[in-house]
Amino acid sequence: MKLPSLHSLATGSLGVARRFPLELTAAIVGTVCAMLLFEQAYGKAEERIILLLLCSNLALALFLSLSAFAESRQLSFKSHALLKVAGLAFLVIIFFSLDPVSDETNMFRFVFLVTGFHLLVSFAPFIYRGSMEGFWEYNMRLFIRILTAGLYSTVLYSGLAVALLSADALFDFTIRSEIYGHLFALVFGLFNTAFFLAGFPSDWKNLEEPQPYPKGLKIFTQYVLIPLATIYLGILLAYEGKLIIEWSLPKGLVSTLVLGYAVYGMLSILLVHPVRFDQGNRWIMTFSRFFYLLLIPLIILLGSAVYLRVNQYGVTESRYILIVLSLWLSGITVYFLSSRKQNIKVIPVSLCVVVLLAVWGPQSASAVSRQSQVNRLLAFFSEKNAVSNGKLVPLTNPAGSGQATEILRYLVNRHGPGSLQNHLLIDADSLTRSADTLKYRYARDYERLELLRRYLNLQYTYETAEEMQYYAAEAPVKDSLSITGYRYLIKVQYPMYQTDAPYTWNVYETEFIFNGKAHQAKFNLQPLVDKVLKAGSQEVRHVIITDNAFYCTDESSGHRLIIEYLSFQLNNGKTEIQNFNGLLLIR
Repeated sequence: MKLPSLHSLATGSLGVARRFPLELTAAIVGTVCAMLLFEQAYGKAEERIILLLLCSNLALALFLSLSAFAESRQLSFKSHALLKVAGLAFLVIIFFSLDPVSDETNMFRFVFLVTGFHLLVSFAPFIYRGSMEGFWEYNMRLFIRILTAGLYSTVLYSGLAVALLSADALFDFTIRSEIYGHLFALVFGLFNTAFFLAGFPSDWKNLEEPQPYPKGLKIFTQYVLIPLATIYLGILLAYEGKLIIEWSLPKGLVSTLVLGYAVYGMLSILLVHPVRFDQGNRWIMTFSRFFYLLLIPLIILLGSAVYLRVNQYGVTESRYILIVLSLWLSGITVYFLSSRKQNIKVIPVSLCVVVLLAVWGPQSASAVSRQSQVNRLLAFFSEKNAVSNGKLVPLTNPAGSGQATEILRYLVNRHGPGSLQNHLLIDADSLTRSADTLKYRYARDYERLELLRRYLNLQYTYETAEEMQYYAAEAPVKDSLSITGYRYLIKVQYPMYQTDAPYTWNVYETEFIFNGKAHQAKFNLQPLVDKVLKAGSQEVRHVIITDNAFYCTDESSGHRLIIEYLSFQLNNGKTEIQNFNGLLLIR
């Protein structure tokens, strides 16, 4: 194999930049964001950096699908530019309207959008045009290019990482651990993307012409993928037989296994699709038909497992995904068993539509999940005769309300207090407004839950909740802080993230131990814990400290530890520090 010259590499890079300017820009922005996150030094800006990184991934898939569509249809430069402007406008709206870092519902939306746009890349050039042979050839090239880019990137990163390790060991270089993170981001974020784009199909007319089938791909599918899929199938069918004999319910893991088998089998069939009618390949058609026939009992098993969980705990975003995939898989099975044409474009197109429908609207994952859990909460209160005109009435007897508390926790943490706005006798936002001023997200979520739980008179009745009591405290530090008599100020947090700073710290029970080359200190956090317990109660477990005395001092050195946020749990009377943020003043 002839190695590429520097001139050919430079020419190829310029060609990628000219053909995919926005895609390459998205890769560069994402790589820079990843490198910034590896530094972990951006405080409040970190959430925006994570959001920008996610939007860069979304932009890459969206712009690439638009480019593929425009090139295959030979659109004019103006039309192509208008498509990209529309895509860019959509991304700007996403950036300013979604907050996936602090809102798990929006994180699901991002996952759906990324999945949908990646699926869009697979069929964008063949919307309203192209043959199945051209569609297969296009996706086969993408598949091989992805594998090749992944292999090259892995080898490149491994080699460079080993080189850095060797230089560090042999020449005593001080190579920070973040450097390996930066290297990973550059290789897999920038090099991997540019390498993939350099081999992105462009000869759209040639794709429609008969192409020689890669022999290696057929061997890989015939002797690796299909035998593994068959073994996989045998295990699942044996498990289903075991359930029937024992007349027992399926485990939750079976859902993942059935979906995994379906993906594995479909991939195997799709990879050998062009040669299914060739002489000597009759086994492909036989395997394909039996694959979909044998999917029927597995779909029934999958449906049983999903129904069991939904019937017990209602719909959540994760269970919504299982429900939708079960229905989609059922539809695909019926189509390929009944259709003579068997258009393989149906698979990515239908899945893309299903995924994008899950993002927004009354049929979306968040809307269905929210309504399901609200209905469960209403049903519980109805059993307690505590519903009046569709409104929840505070319980007079909270015994056995632990399950309702967990439903409330899900609704508040995942969908916010507003999800109960139409089902309370008072304004939910007004009730939880005092929690909005809290600085830390988990503190806000916890306090909102507590305010609503106390209002509805719900109790924690699960065993873990009885044994473990969680407390938290915030002590806002003023904008100006006097450091007279101290030489250094170090921002500390626990748990401590990996760093190459010349100091470390840890917590043992309630003792905070700081170790530096020139300074050491021990701080006893128990007095601060006692102060929180005194300020709080069984009902109020999140407190605000406002007397500027939420600190402790190492008597031997005079170093001072000022706490801004502290959370801990009492486990059978024993204090366990969960996390804290603060400032360490060194004399």
